[in-house]
Amino acid sequence: MRVYIAGKVSGLPTGEVFTKFGQAEFWLKQQGHEVVNPIRLCSASWDWGKCMRVCLQELLKCDTLCLLSDWTDSPGAHIEYYVASVLKMRVMYYRVKS
Repeated sequence: MRVYIAGKVSGLPTGEVFTKFGQAEFWLKQQGHEVVNPIRLCSASWDWGKCMRVCLQELLKCDTLCLLSDWTDSPGAHIEYYVASVLKMRVMYYRVKS
């Protein structure tokens, strides 16, 4: 299964973002999934809109959306969740470890 990870990115320290998305990616790969980690898709120099356009294109190539525990604090993750819901994609959850 191809799984896209969604969670809060904007406003958080870069290290924290890489750590939590990396933890989820590692866990999903251990489960045998092919993983799309949006942190690996965008350049730090891109604006939010460009990142979302790139990420949504990749989400559409996936079977499943994996929501991190802070996804409700993210406008982008809300959009990704909406798209996944409308397209009746499977949704799973990952609790970020502190």
